[in-house]
Amino acid sequence: MKMKLKKFYISGMAWIPSYRDFDQYDTTVEATSKDNALEVFNETSMAKFMKHEPCIQSEKEHRDMCIQIEAMSTTKK
Repeated sequence: MKMKLKKFYISGMAWIPSYRDFDQYDTTVEATSKDNALEVFNETSMAKFMKHEPCIQSEKEHRDMCIQIEAMSTTKK
């Protein structure tokens, strides 16, 4: 039985060869689970440049985080 693929957002600090410096790196992969998303990401060329294990979020977790950030940035102080 074929499992349905879901979108996962992957982000973290990585060495960016074109910048010759560390910077925030983010990408998306399609996988069946968070563990599988890490496996899929580890097969990419950028995986070897990550400084630490990346943060992996489901599409819902990423969307909720973006909503919270937007709410915080529009809140009057």
